[in-house]
Parts: sequence; structure tokens; C-alpha cells
Amino acid sequence: MHSGVFAISPQAAAELAINYVRGDIKLRETEIVDVDEELYRAGELATRLYAAALTPHQPALVQERKRIYLSGDEEEFKDQIALFSAEFMRDGSAYILGAGTTTAKIAKGLGLEKTLLGVDVIQNGQLILKDASEKDLLALLDEKASVKIIVSPIGAQGFILGRGSQQISPAVLRRVGEENLIIVSTPHKLAEIPRLLVDTGDADLDCLLAKKRLVVTGYRLAQRKETAAASLF
Repeated sequence: MHSGVFAISPQAAAELAINYVRGDIKLRETEIVDVDEELYRAGELATRLYAAALTPHQPALVQERKRIYLSGDEEEFKDQIALFSAEFMRDGSAYILGAGTTTAKIAKGLGLEKTLLGVDVIQNGQLILKDASEKDLLALLDEKASVKIIVSPIGAQGFILGRGSQQISPAVLRRVGEENLIIVSTPHKLAEIPRLLVDTGDADLDCLLAKKRLVVTGYRLAQRKETAAASLF
């Protein structure tokens, strides 16, 4: 998901191939980037450039390379999001936290260490599931009366579901309910994304999720952002 060589959906990939064969678009060299596995095993999240590949160039149909924002302002807004999250997470619900540095900051604000690239579950300030699978989440839903999901968009790409947190599957989402989906993002990251994208693998669910959604951007601050189904591109 870190590379810029992927189409935003299978439908977009087909359109790219057709347009290239017809000669309507050109190729450009695109970086192939992924997580540095050695650093990841040491507990550090960083990316590594592996190669470059010629890729059909049609920006509306190809995802951007993931960006990681490291400015001081970004960290301040993450702290604000974490502070606000700590307040609303006192309601007794079990909170499924998707991957990302923003959700990791929420866990850190509660004195917990989140799985770098995985999905964890927090309830009443305690980590009750670490690096949970889809099966784990479905079992959790059998046990808990109230479950909510917190996710953050992938930088520059905008995906909130279907990329990076596949454990939060259509089955999990349908049982939690789209009204219990909470999106968090720093203002700068959100401003650089034209729209949020969902690609769960369930077209009907993607269409249900596609609407203007509130995004928590700071302490008791939120913005509305258009959300679209990637399969429609």
C-alpha cells in the first residue's frame, strides 16, 4: 500500500489497461516502496525503496504513494485527537483500532502500546485484543454489547477501509454498523486528500459507506469529508 503502482480498484486497473493498449495514456517510472522488514522486527516503522517500475499514468485511477507526515504540528494534532479520544472512549464500548500512527497515538495516550501495522482492541483503558484477526473480531462481537471502530486514512491515498486493515472485514463492519465508524485524521493530511476511499471488497457495503462523513481532526474538532467507493472509479 506504500507504493504508487497500484490501481485504486480492479475496475480502475481494467480501465488503465484498456487506455494504455489504445495509446490514450503514457507510462511513467513509479517507486516501489514497502515497509523495511528488518526495522519492523526491531519495533520501528519505516519504509524502504526497493525498485521502480513503469506504470500507466492516469492519476484519477492510480493511488498515490503513501506519505508519512512528521512535522511538529502533525504531532500536536495527533496529541489533541488522542486526548479527545480518551474522553469518548470512557463509554464502556470496545474500540477496534485500525492501523496507523494516529491510532497508535490514541493508544499511547492511554498508556498502551499498539501493534505497529495491526488491529488492536481497547476497552475501559485496557488492551483486550492485540494484533487481532477477523476471526478474533467476530468472536469479540459475539461477546460485547457495544463495539466501535476507529480508523485513519492512508496519507495521500485516502483509503480508510480495505487497505491496511483487512481484518476489519465486511462481516465485521456490518455487525458493528456504519454509524459506529469513527474516522480520525490530522487537518494537514485530510486537506491533501481529495476524498476518503473505501474498498472493502463488498460493493454494496462500499456504497453504504460512501457519503460525507465526520472526521475528528483535533480536540473536539471535526470536519466533513466526502467518502467514495473505490470500485466506482
